[in-house]
Order: sequence, then structure tokens, then C-alpha cells
Amino acid sequence: MSLLPESSLTSVKPIESNKYPLPHHVPSKLTSLSDAVSLIGNGDTICVSGFVAQGSPEAILSQLSHRYGTTGEPHNLTVLFGGGPGDWNNRGLNHLSGTNVVTPSPSDDTTQKSITPPPPPLLNRAIGGHYGQIPQIGSLAVSNKIAAWTLPMGCISHMIRAQATHSPGHITTIGLGTYIDETGGAVNDRARADPLQSQLVTRVSVAEIATAAKNSGGIVLAQVKRVAASNSLPARSVAVPGSLVDCVVVVGENGDGEDVGSVHGMSYVTREDPFLSSTIKKPLDEIETMSLTMRKVIARRAAFALKGGQVVNLGIGIPEGVASVASEEGMLDYITLTTEAGSFGGIPASGHNFGPSSNASALIEMNQMFDFYDGGGLDICFLGAAQINARGDVNVSRLSKDRLVGPGGFIDISQSTRSVCFLLPVTAKGLDVHLDSDGRIKIKKEGTVKKFVENVFETTFSGDEAIRRGQKVYYVTERAVFRRCPEHNVLELVEIAPGIDLQKDVLGQMEFEPVISPNLKLMDERIFKTDKMDLLTEMFGSLESRCAYHEHDHTFFLDLFHVNLATKDDVYQFFEGLDNIMGSITSTKGKFHVVVNYDGFDLRAGLEETYRKCLKTLEDKHYRSVRRFAGNAFHRAKLGTSIHMTEWDPLVMFDKFDTANDGTISRTELRKGMEKYFGLTLSEHDLERFGRTDKGGGISRREFVPALKQLLLLSGRTREKEEEQEKLVG
Repeated sequence: MSLLPESSLTSVKPIESNKYPLPHHVPSKLTSLSDAVSLIGNGDTICVSGFVAQGSPEAILSQLSHRYGTTGEPHNLTVLFGGGPGDWNNRGLNHLSGTNVVTPSPSDDTTQKSITPPPPPLLNRAIGGHYGQIPQIGSLAVSNKIAAWTLPMGCISHMIRAQATHSPGHITTIGLGTYIDETGGAVNDRARADPLQSQLVTRVSVAEIATAAKNSGGIVLAQVKRVAASNSLPARSVAVPGSLVDCVVVVGENGDGEDVGSVHGMSYVTREDPFLSSTIKKPLDEIETMSLTMRKVIARRAAFALKGGQVVNLGIGIPEGVASVASEEGMLDYITLTTEAGSFGGIPASGHNFGPSSNASALIEMNQMFDFYDGGGLDICFLGAAQINARGDVNVSRLSKDRLVGPGGFIDISQSTRSVCFLLPVTAKGLDVHLDSDGRIKIKKEGTVKKFVENVFETTFSGDEAIRRGQKVYYVTERAVFRRCPEHNVLELVEIAPGIDLQKDVLGQMEFEPVISPNLKLMDERIFKTDKMDLLTEMFGSLESRCAYHEHDHTFFLDLFHVNLATKDDVYQFFEGLDNIMGSITSTKGKFHVVVNYDGFDLRAGLEETYRKCLKTLEDKHYRSVRRFAGNAFHRAKLGTSIHMTEWDPLVMFDKFDTANDGTISRTELRKGMEKYFGLTLSEHDLERFGRTDKGGGISRREFVPALKQLLLLSGRTREKEEEQEKLVG
């Protein structure tokens, strides 16, 4: 529609082109704190970065709380978080409790007194992995003032990623057998009645961190310490591309007048630590050695489970001591410690700094780390425990009706790791122990709280589910070691500390009776003494322990994993030992086939010629043939020659598995038989090959024979598999 009279249109002259060009500048995303926070509206969903005490946008959260306290807005927010960033008091997500709202005073009227109602609450829902550092939000949850859920932290990180790609959801088996399976993670009645509950059980599509927020039509607020010139940062140093950020708030230097240390510290307890930021490496001799206390005793016993080449996760609390023990014993170069926050290698920070690591070798995103964890990448994990019942169920997520913690990454890690080790004292609150110089422990005073209870308040780890998954589960204390195994549906006591009275100090402090192993052992006395335990030697063993001879196919296996020859004397001693070991076989049976694992083997530069000459002499004396492998290929070859399908009758093997003589094989008999006769631990995928094992009934001979043969072939446990591979190579 024209604003000019129709008669005058013919007299309008065209405007000269480009006479008034529009200004064009790169738009600035710098925003004040108050303006940035004003973009958050009533009923919005917010997702906040941070893990435990690190990485929280403190100034933005504080300003959000201030805005609500003075205006009553925004209100009815939903917050999604993983590690629940906070300071265990009033910072971090604790700002969202809404406790600072200014309640209007009553206004006097000539005819009546009216009271302005308080505004709606700042927070309506909380969906998170860990509430331990945010007690004010936890208090709102347990008092039913907000709808609250606790979910596995790995699942939350994957949910955010699914939101970023607009996937229909995140589908996982993590949480089966735990309280998640029963409640969907709902903490209280408000959550159970909330419409969101039905969505959370099957899918969660809530926003938003960077890509998730942007792709969902949300906004991204970034709190920074300073601003760099455009395109001046190395591309690999940029974690979040600028195109994903809507507002940048400079706090501290050249920005809003906040104390830069209070809002930009590395964590709420550490302002700066160059070792944790990987700016510099920490000298190993500066790593503090733990004094010999109850906590170190538990960590020492757990450290016996460490093996060379393992990838390990350590939980918070007592498990942190395993890193200190490993460092003291010189084992850190041979294992890889990780944290769910994304650090590989180094030594995980302890206490309130938990998350990063000193001397980390690599840093990845949290959801990538949980990809690795959920896929079975961990060899072993060491986790804490608040309560344990007779079936080996563990509670760490909710200690009482009024104390909410949440699982953090505990469920993801404990359900996906091959070997799980829980570390805890038998009793707590007041426990006092005395360690004698002769390697004995005495209980001077028992704690008032028992850890081994009849019923756990909440199931964060299921002992039955662990058996179904084929996991190895141990429970290590300062005075005893237990395990959960397929043979029993209750815990089995397998070790007891020297100086401990079985009835008084162990059984008398438990609310249930465990099975006592017929082979009950004493815990190693070295655990209770001040001297180093020399675990590094045990980790790699002797040369004899690296050799295995299979008589049926006249093959000698030599495992050189992490063998390090640094001097000529090392080389000469190494080959002298091999010559003596091999000579005992050659003298009676003649030359043999040799298979060698060179994975992790190291020969110092300059020793190559010496090594070559010694090896040539050894080959001439003892070798008929030789094959050299690295890593898993060696172990497949070793196992591949250990079983000939033609040398045993599967029907006879069925009878060996059927220890109950009832004509069927139960799940327990199947697992035990595979480990005993084939050295093979079955996974859930393996069990599917055996038909009805997941339906409670036994399996028949007809089902057993073909499935067993196929399983062994696919696992490389048969000679047929090895011959098939050789044909393919040929």
C-alpha cells in the first residue's frame, strides 16, 4: 500500500542508487551481566556447565539469583546439569535455590490490609547427576518443593548430545537393576506426578549446551575473564566456536566489577594450579605420600589388583588413595588413570578438586569419555560405597530420606567395567584402628554406623545384575575382603586381616551373614606396614612367569609386555635366563615353535646389535619356527593353540558343565564351566548364543553343542579358527 496519493506516483523520482549505504560492522556479542541474564525468561530450561567445583559460570548464576531476588523473575525454571557444580554451600547452582527473594511488605489500606503474594519459585524442576555440591538444591528436592530427578551422568551427557542432533533420544541399558530401573530417577512425589516423568523414562529432549541450545532455538551465554582480538586464538585452543555463542559477559578484567578470583578460579577451592591445567608437569617426587592410616590400608589392598597396561577409573573419596599408592610403588607409567570429566593419564585431583588430573596425557569431552566407558573400555574401576547388602547391592546415591547425593558417573562406570572394586571401611563415624609394626591391625573403637546392612536405602549398583553381565566384583575394607560370585547369592568372605577376630570384628559388625570361603586367606602383611610393598615387581613378575609351553602342539609362548632392556647386562641376563628355561625343553623334546609378544617391549638405543646376536644364538639352539605379534594378536594365538575341537567330545563337556546332574546347564554352571575349561568370561552377547539362559531355564544338549563350538570359533579359542586365519593370510 502506497503512502502517497495515486495522482502523484508518476512524479516520484527514483532514489539514487547507493547514495545512503547502510553501516556494516561485525556485531559485538559483548553484553553486561544484567542484560545477559534478562534474556532468561519465565519457564525456560537452562543447562549449566561445570563439574563438581570446576567450570561454573559463577557471575551469571549469581546475577540470575540477584535478579530473581529483586524482581521475582525469572521463575519456574528447569535446570539440567551433570556434575552439579557448587561449593557445598551457597555458590554455583546453589544460587538457583531462590532463597534470597525480597518478600513485599504488607500495604495498609483505609478499608483493609492486603498482602501481596510472593512470586512463583525461581526453580520448578531439577534434572541432574550429582547433588552433593549443591545442598540447597538437594534440600528443595527432598522437601518436595521442586520436581527433581537423579540420572546417571554419562546418560545426561549423551542426552545433551542427542538433543544437539535432534535424535529421538538416548537409548541405553545403563541403570538396569538400579533405582533408575524402578523410579525413572524421580526423587520425590512432584517428580513422579510431573508430565516430564513419562518422557524421562523413554527419552529426554531438554536443552542446552552450545550446539544443543543453538539447534533447539535457545541462546548461549558465555562468561569470560578477558577478550582476545578476533581470530587471534589458535584454532585448536577454541572449545566453543563463536558462532554458537550469543552473549559474552566479561567479568573481572575490563568488565563488570567482580573480584576476578572469586568468579574465575580454577575451582571453588583452588584459584590456579598449573599442574591441573596441564600448563606444566608436576615432578613425581613432589607427589605427597599418604601416611599409613585406615584409608591407605584399603587403597593398598585394592592396588594389588592393578596390572600393567590397564585403563582405570578412580572414584572420589577412599578410591583416590589408589593413585597415591600406585605413585609410591612406581606403577603410574604402566597404567592409565582416567576420570569421567575427560582426563587420560596422570594423577586425578582429590577431594573438592576432583575432576582434572595432574600431568594428564590427554583431555577429551565428557560424553566422549562416557562413550569409552559405556563401550567397556575400562579394565578395572575403584569406587566408594555408603551401604552394601547381602546380595552385593551398593548405595551411594541417597544416604537417607533427607540426604540426596545422586549417582554422578557411578552407574555408568560400575555397570560397564569388567572388574569392579568397592572400597570402604566396615564401620564409620568414630572408627579407630591401630596398625602394629608386625603387620597386624587392631580395632581400638568401632564406628557407630555399619556399612554392611540388611537393606540399602537405594540401589545404585546391583549385585545380581553384575553376575548377569559377567563382571568380577570385590568389596575391599581395612579388615576383610569380600566378593560376589555366581556360586552364591550373597557376599563371600575371601580374606581377613591379620590380628582381626572373625566373629567380633567382621561378622559381628554386619547385619547379614556372608558365606565364608573354605579357602579363607590372610590379607598380605605388607599392607599394614610402613615399608613399600614392591608391587611393581609383582605387576610384571619373573621371566619364568612370562613363559608357557604347550606340549600338545610343541609351542613355546613368550610374553615380553613392558619388558625394558636398558643395558648390555640386561640383555645378557635376559637371554641367559631364556636359554636355561628353553634348554630344559629342547634337551628332552627337541626344537619347538615359538610365539612372541612384543607389545610394549623396549630396547634402549645402541643395544640393537647386541640383542640381535644373542637372539640369533637362541634361535639356532631352540627355535623350529617363530611368529611375532603385538598386543591382543599374541593372546589370541596363545589361546588358539590351547584347544582342538577334535580332541574333546562336546557331549562329554556338557556333562562336565552340568555339575548339578539335572540334564540342563544353568547360567551359573555355564559361566563357571567356561572360565574353568576355556579361561573365558562370558559377556551378555555371548550368553545370547545359548538360547534360554536369560529366561530362567537351563539349556539342553542340543542347544549347548552348536552354540559352544560357534562361540569358541569366534573367540579364537580353537585351532580351526587359527588355521582359517592362516589361509586368509596366505
